[in-house]
Amino acid sequence: MDIAVIGTSKKENEKRVSIHPSHICQIPINIRKHLFFEKGYGIPFGMDDETIYSLTGNSLLERKELFKKFKAIIITKPVIEDFEEMQDETLVWGWIHSVQQSIIAQIAIDKKLTLIAWENMNYQNGHELLHIFNKNNEMAGYCGVQHALELLGIDGQYGPRRKVAIISQGSVSRGAIFALKGHSFSDITVYTQRPSFLVANKIPGVQYKQIVKDNSSKVKTINLFLEKKPLLDDLIAADIIVNGMLQDTNDPVTFISDCDIEKITKPCLIIDISCDEGMGFSFAIPTTFSNPVFNIGKVTYYAVDHTPTLLWNSASWEISKCILPYLHYIVEETDSDVLKNAVDIKDGMIINKDILSYQNRSLESPYEVIKIKRVK
Repeated sequence: MDIAVIGTSKKENEKRVSIHPSHICQIPINIRKHLFFEKGYGIPFGMDDETIYSLTGNSLLERKELFKKFKAIIITKPVIEDFEEMQDETLVWGWIHSVQQSIIAQIAIDKKLTLIAWENMNYQNGHELLHIFNKNNEMAGYCGVQHALELLGIDGQYGPRRKVAIISQGSVSRGAIFALKGHSFSDITVYTQRPSFLVANKIPGVQYKQIVKDNSSKVKTINLFLEKKPLLDDLIAADIIVNGMLQDTNDPVTFISDCDIEKITKPCLIIDISCDEGMGFSFAIPTTFSNPVFNIGKVTYYAVDHTPTLLWNSASWEISKCILPYLHYIVEETDSDVLKNAVDIKDGMIINKDILSYQNRSLESPYEVIKIKRVK
């Protein structure tokens, strides 16, 4: 199967690519010859079109031509307009997020697209499920903190001492900690669903506390003596809150609701790397590079949803390292459990059942959205 590799993005400030130009020469020639890159693909990285042509044997084409000619497309961050331009029955490989974006899901259903979502690519290592793009997640935390601190003009080495609360212990939070420590923040507490004594690979100088959700869906901290108190008590005492929790779209958690905002009595920066609309914080909504923050009460809320593009060259390198081992499965149209389990929609048929529940769709094709009747 021939594949179109898109280099530009219609998403604001998105500069990452799926295959780093310096990695093209490492791809086996029998796979490389099936790759058709967008014109100018390598120029931001210092590689001209002639060099890419010499490596693939294929002419580089304009973006619109690639969408028109090819039935398989690799695109880092596709937007609604991209899906509208694609041919029917196209395979799309990238960060799709069709669970949260009903319009994209509907276009895929109508056009019988196949969507393979990077966000769902995981590798089973024994009993542990490892996300393929964990380095990108780490960069999301790292870049989000860097950007937010710069916007507010604050630092841990200079100015007043600030207390930091980090929700979740995964790759996003790890990257956030690296950035915070790089800026000399020292009072950092990570809130994780594991007991603190079971947390592996602890970062020196960081405190760890366990959180649990009670029967009323309230999140609480729990100590070694099983004593519980609201997580909110710790959050309102923090100067900076970083959210790196991957939410369950069928059972989302709220840390701060509208009625809690007035309890925050001092300036607080919330860096919502997860940035799931309406989840985590009642006022949560993705922000943009043009308007990265907004204020609500004493809170300054930051939720740019593609922060690794700040370091687009390094991010592209990390993405490329994840893509290359699976590229031959797409070209050769052979099976891979990792790719199979990452399919959201196949030929217009919904595979990821989270799309049905989150978007309140019927269980059978054409998966109509079920309207909820309001009782008067």
